Amino acid sequence: MSFDEEWAQLKAAAQEEHSAAGRSSGMRLNQLDGGGGGGLVTPYGGLCTSPAQKKTAAGVIEDELEPGLTKAGDDADTKSNTAISEFHGWDTAAGLKHVLTEWQTQVKALTKRIGGEKEALRGTNTLFTGTDLHTGSSFCGIFGPQTNGTSANGGSQPSLPLPLTSSHP
Repeated sequence: MSFDEEWAQLKAAAQEEHSAAGRSSGMRLNQLDGGGGGGLVTPYGGLCTSPAQKKTAAGVIEDELEPGLTKAGDDADTKSNTAISEFHGWDTAAGLKHVLTEWQTQVKALTKRIGGEKEALRGTNTLFTGTDLHTGSSFCGIFGPQTNGTSANGGSQPSLPLPLTSSHP
């Protein structure tokens, strides 16, 4: 069955379901069955990020990909320029100049893109850490000031997972 045929069947089934329910508008939430399934399951809940892996990936880009790309680009430039000079006066030299210009444009675009990916990986670590600290500090006002692990009414306060400070009084 082609994509178009399958898509047409799905649209028809949705329209039929919509019409059978007698609704002019509505919303249906897709969900898993009650079998306890779910997306990615981690020991930390739904969203999981690894600052160490992001830092490692950014390091690989900086230490291996960027220098390798620069070296490959320079090597191609050298060999192409040699070929262009050897074919001086031939149409082949003009063709090689055109190809070299396109190659240099592509190398620059790829260098810019992987540099952006590196910075995005590093920025994501900063963003997640900052968001976590901000969210955690917002709970400090809820629990009130701590005195030797007990609250003002003598009860024990829940401990926060991070040593947080708050600008709240």
